[in-house]
Amino acid sequence: MNNRILILLKQTCFFLLLFCISTGTKATGLPVKRDSLLKILQISDTSFRERQLVLYLRYYFSNQPPNQVDAVKAETDRLLERYHVGDRIAINYFIQTLCLLQQRQYREAEHVLVKAIGLADKNDDGYLLYACFTHLGFIQTYQGDITEAISSFRMAKKEAAILNDAYLQVVIDINISDIYYRINLYSQSLFYLSQAQSLMIAHHIAVPKTRNAIINNIAECYFRMGNIDSLRKYNRILNATKTGTISLYTYRQRTDYYLDLLRHNYPEAINRLLRLRKDSRFANEASDEQNLADAYFMAGQPDSAKAIATRLLAGEGQNNHPEIRLHLYEILGWIAENNKADRLSAINYKLALQQAKEQISRMTRVDTISSQIKLDEMQGPYIQKAESYKRERLWMGFTIIVAVLGLVIAALSYRNIKRKKYYEQLLFTAKKEELAFINSHEVRRHLSNILGIIDMIKHSENKHQAYVEAEEHLLSAAGDLDSAIQNISSKLDT
Repeated sequence: MNNRILILLKQTCFFLLLFCISTGTKATGLPVKRDSLLKILQISDTSFRERQLVLYLRYYFSNQPPNQVDAVKAETDRLLERYHVGDRIAINYFIQTLCLLQQRQYREAEHVLVKAIGLADKNDDGYLLYACFTHLGFIQTYQGDITEAISSFRMAKKEAAILNDAYLQVVIDINISDIYYRINLYSQSLFYLSQAQSLMIAHHIAVPKTRNAIINNIAECYFRMGNIDSLRKYNRILNATKTGTISLYTYRQRTDYYLDLLRHNYPEAINRLLRLRKDSRFANEASDEQNLADAYFMAGQPDSAKAIATRLLAGEGQNNHPEIRLHLYEILGWIAENNKADRLSAINYKLALQQAKEQISRMTRVDTISSQIKLDEMQGPYIQKAESYKRERLWMGFTIIVAVLGLVIAALSYRNIKRKKYYEQLLFTAKKEELAFINSHEVRRHLSNILGIIDMIKHSENKHQAYVEAEEHLLSAAGDLDSAIQNISSKLDT
């Protein structure tokens, strides 16, 4: 049970709805009435009006019946024009996106949302940018574009930081943690959940549903990590909580059967899950079905586990999510292996391997963006301090570099001079030895030949005849001596 069927659209939309209808420390939920929109448009504080308008429109159009959407959209546009809302075109794109999402036209909604982001960025509308990036992240998550989704959430997080809105940062931290949860990076998920908790405490954000959602998500992470002690702790916190929404009942029941699974009490977990299927207060989701399949398999009921896994794989909701399909194929592979169906087992394991490769690829891409998010977080608190010391660091660095380069150049110059003298000395010694060799073996030899010929002529009875006979040898020896002397002269010149 190492993977989870992510509550993709429901969970992400829950958090978005949480963001939209809860206004953190500054505002309260607004009723879905035309008068409410008029009141917002009359707010004098521009920033606060933008915040309220975006929150209101998101909630308003998410609850409109499909057959009334066009009429409500036209009326809203007239009101925006009447009150001279500066970013009206971008807001209209945003409204159009909400309408497309209601119709499940996700690709079209994404294209329109990109236009809204471009205009909102041009008009420096931070709250609209935040909402657009958040919605874009949800759409991309639903489509399985995890890398793009976390990039969008990163941009939303940067906008929330610029707006200095702690509650919006809390919601984005929850959304980012959900991305890490779905790709099984539970430690990173816990990091962002802890960060969201810290923000709520530091800024005194009292929104029970958000607090309960964070606690539940932490419990989910510890369940997937197999940490029963921590799971038990957060299960107790949920059961002791007095305030919240109807979701609190689901959180309690789910973490209760999580404890049964980690205790290996599979029959009790199966009974709980079957009862919860019929419980109208419990929000039964696909993840509960996978957990039921796991419980059946571990309890020795492979046919029931196989039926659920096969049904989940056939559903369109899992098509873009390799981390979900990986575990489902593993279950089918284990069942086939236990049934000695080697060929079917190999097929399922091969399919699981394909999903694992895709999951690893996603994890690698997400990790790169995670580093960028951490850099964004690190830059925020220190950016002003960094600017004040920037010049000093540059001058100090320049001075150090110049000093180091000076020392290096001086050391290299000294080394070159020393080596030059050393090689000159070696060259002088070599020439001296060469000249000594030439003098000993060449000049003396030719001179000895000449002296020998002259001595022979001197002691000859017929000196003239002896000279005539030795003249050629004498000239040859003299020429060799001259060549040897010239060689010495050339050596000395070089």
